[in-house]
Amino acid sequence: MEINETMEIKTKEGLYCLLFSLLLGIAFDRLFFDKAFGISYFIFIGLCIGFFLWSTRDRISFGKSFGWFLLIPIALLSFSFAVHTVEIFYLFNILAVSFLMIASSILIVNPSFKWDKSSFIAEMLRRGIVNVLNNIGKPFKILKASIKIGIDVQIEEGKKQILIGILVSLPLLIVIIMLLSSADMVFGHYLANLTEIFNNINIEKFVPHVVLILVIAFYLFGYVWGFKSEEKTIESSLCIPAVSWELVTIITVLIALNILYLFFTMIQFSYLYGGGNMTLPANFTYAEYARKGFFELVAVTFINFIIVLSCLKYRKKDNKKLLKASNLLLTVLVAFTLNMLFSANFKLTLYEGTFGYTFLRVSVHLFMLLLFILCLVVAAGIWYRKIPIVRSIIVITIIMYTIINYLNIDGFIARKNIERYRETGKLDAYYLTSLSFEAVPYLLEMREINDRHIKKVIDDNLEYRKEVLDNENSWTEFNFSKNRVRKLLNRGN
Repeated sequence: MEINETMEIKTKEGLYCLLFSLLLGIAFDRLFFDKAFGISYFIFIGLCIGFFLWSTRDRISFGKSFGWFLLIPIALLSFSFAVHTVEIFYLFNILAVSFLMIASSILIVNPSFKWDKSSFIAEMLRRGIVNVLNNIGKPFKILKASIKIGIDVQIEEGKKQILIGILVSLPLLIVIIMLLSSADMVFGHYLANLTEIFNNINIEKFVPHVVLILVIAFYLFGYVWGFKSEEKTIESSLCIPAVSWELVTIITVLIALNILYLFFTMIQFSYLYGGGNMTLPANFTYAEYARKGFFELVAVTFINFIIVLSCLKYRKKDNKKLLKASNLLLTVLVAFTLNMLFSANFKLTLYEGTFGYTFLRVSVHLFMLLLFILCLVVAAGIWYRKIPIVRSIIVITIIMYTIINYLNIDGFIARKNIERYRETGKLDAYYLTSLSFEAVPYLLEMREINDRHIKKVIDDNLEYRKEVLDNENSWTEFNFSKNRVRKLLNRGN
């Protein structure tokens, strides 16, 4: 009896989860099918979080957990779809929000899970992919169990009453339908032509909606049910043998690298840090100098970053004197890395002055700023081992990426390129018009210029953007940037 009650409760919970998953699938279809991104993404993510918290309400922990903190960047990143219109961020943010939601859900259910270890990535893959695939058939089993329970619940005793009820209701329904058909001609018309309703259904349009709803519903159900069906989350650890690097070997490698970087820096001092007397060797121009090298410098910086982190993690700690010597050499390596970041940033600035600003070039600036901050954290962590370096890197990276989403990057690019045009007369009008809606206020400033070619390119683009905005009528597509541009374009007419 007790087993049957437990089974009935679990089946009931499964039916609720299945129902809410289908409702979320329908919501996804209504919010996104043939519609532009906007406030809809924020709404859908909020619904998914609410569904997860309700489904796992008996398992979640309300204490201190990094999982609850992750809900902040999740909310901000999902809301950014209603703030800016940079399409490249759409893909990155969908991936980032999905990644963070899986991490958040794991840590909300199991706050003690070590999220700065490689085993956490394995757990995320298990939760986000393996468990979902394992639970694909669960909805059918739950439906089958619910039907069986419904049949078993004293249906034998009420069989005669149900049969009598059906026999009584059938003639009543026939009489009432006939009376209603006579009372209302429209009702009678639709009743007589009931089959035409099915003829009006467009199968070609109907099927994609159904498929989309079912895919979203089955994934959400499989994901959430993975948390409900397991007795407890077991933290798995990858069987990687312990590695310890000899301090003498590390010191030797660091000395060789630092000598190389010292030689590199001394050469740079002759022209890069010469104040107003910066000179390049003969046959070198600043355009050629700027065109090459900054991506390579960023790559070397990233390699140095990995070297420092690896040394801190895998070096032996049995000799205090050698440990201090390695700390000193690691600090010097970080200092040379900071110099390379400055050099790469300088090269990129020269390149932008010659060839203009693009999204990729500005993004590299921001990436180098992130590396600069992380290098300072690592430098502090070399001497103060209480600083959780890996966790600090993860948190700072999430915060930095979230902030970048709220920077008006395309507006900045448009403004700087227009300033450069006024100084040099050079402008890539086609690239300028390829930017997001954040660039439109600056494009409007260029409508009065004398260059007919640039003016035509901009006018055609503004006309196209107006048509795009006129076709977006759903409230789910609301976006602050588009709303502002719509007002500016309508005012211009």
